[in-house]
Amino acid sequence: MQLALIINSIVCVVGTIVGVLFAGGSIISIANMTVPWVGALIVAAILVPVMFVVSGIGAWLANWNGAPQVAIGLIALPWVYGVVFVIAMLVSFKS
Repeated sequence: MQLALIINSIVCVVGTIVGVLFAGGSIISIANMTVPWVGALIVAAILVPVMFVVSGIGAWLANWNGAPQVAIGLIALPWVYGVVFVIAMLVSFKS
């Protein structure tokens, strides 16, 4: 489990940096949309890098407290959130 946490930490640092850039681009794109859920999309875009930070720190804390299942869930968190966000963006573009 330690190796998975170390790899997750490295991925989360890179993911946070790339997530900030991704969120910035998404916010610019969302600002031009006319769908009623624009506010929710902006909040969701801002939360992309936050999910990487929560995953990186939370997985270590969960594993340290003896909850490896929670740690695995936290490792998956930014990826699941990212997929849901991309699907929401694609639905918004189609509308």
